[in-house]
Amino acid sequence: MSSAEVILAVRGLTTSFQTPGGTVKAVNDLSFSLKGGETLAIVGESGCGKSVTSFSLMRLLGRQAAIQGEVWLRTRDGERLNLLSLTEKDMENVRGNQLGMIFQEPMTSLNPLQQVGDQIAEAMLAHGICKKAEAHARALDLLKLVGISAPEIRARQYPHQMSGGMRQRVMIAIALSCKPQVLIADEPTTALDVTIQAQILRLMRKLQAEVGMGMVFITHDMGVVAQIADRVAVMYGGQLVEIAETRTLFKNPRHPYTQGLLASVPKPGQTGRLVGIPGQVEVVYGEHIGCRFVNRCAQATDVCRTDRPDLIAHPQQQLVRCHFAGSQA
Repeated sequence: MSSAEVILAVRGLTTSFQTPGGTVKAVNDLSFSLKGGETLAIVGESGCGKSVTSFSLMRLLGRQAAIQGEVWLRTRDGERLNLLSLTEKDMENVRGNQLGMIFQEPMTSLNPLQQVGDQIAEAMLAHGICKKAEAHARALDLLKLVGISAPEIRARQYPHQMSGGMRQRVMIAIALSCKPQVLIADEPTTALDVTIQAQILRLMRKLQAEVGMGMVFITHDMGVVAQIADRVAVMYGGQLVEIAETRTLFKNPRHPYTQGLLASVPKPGQTGRLVGIPGQVEVVYGEHIGCRFVNRCAQATDVCRTDRPDLIAHPQQQLVRCHFAGSQA
């Protein structure tokens, strides 16, 4: 893990939605930090709050969500900004420039009516980084950087004329065009085949090393986590249930949910049925009493149903939200 200073600090992030059934806290009191050059993976099942976390950090949920807490970003000039207190105009200056994002589905994120070269140049022009001619020249360089051949031709194409892997590379080029301090990658390899996925992961690590940015990598794929992450934050039901360095978490997962996630990963030579976690993520309205994982946990006791566990520190900087994590090896 990098010894660089913290460039992103999230403190008590809570994102709530008003629904006909009541208030739903999709993200509940989430805290973590990210250092320069570090990759933090956020993992968990669909519905655990991963993508809501990314959209909350980018302030892209609009009026449909109530967001509380603090999100501190260190800018290139050393200034610390609390993103949740910025006006929308100030936030527009941060998005793409200091804080970049690769969205989950490039076909719905790219403009179908605009050539990809113009879309890459757009962010640089919007933030006044360079003039139009230079922006388009840089767009060609970025296409080369992300491994797209014949960039002069590809820059004049529209998203529908490209494969899924190429569109994803275009999204990466857009996200990196202004050299952000922090890059949020929301499941950027989910829709790709295994070969293209491996290429994208290598590319992202290479570009991260060259640019020196921190990266928040959101995924449900533990195999991808093992390849790319320095640390792992496991979310369940909108809460952080475990966070540790990648090697520590894979070697000694302490939370029952983390153990279930790792047990469900296919292993070489494995035969028979895969191990699964019974049940599904529940939608909880209002305040929740006890552990969020209690109805799916084979180790649950009465205290799990009545007392909400806190994040407890364990050896090797491992934090776990479980009443009985301390008794595990």
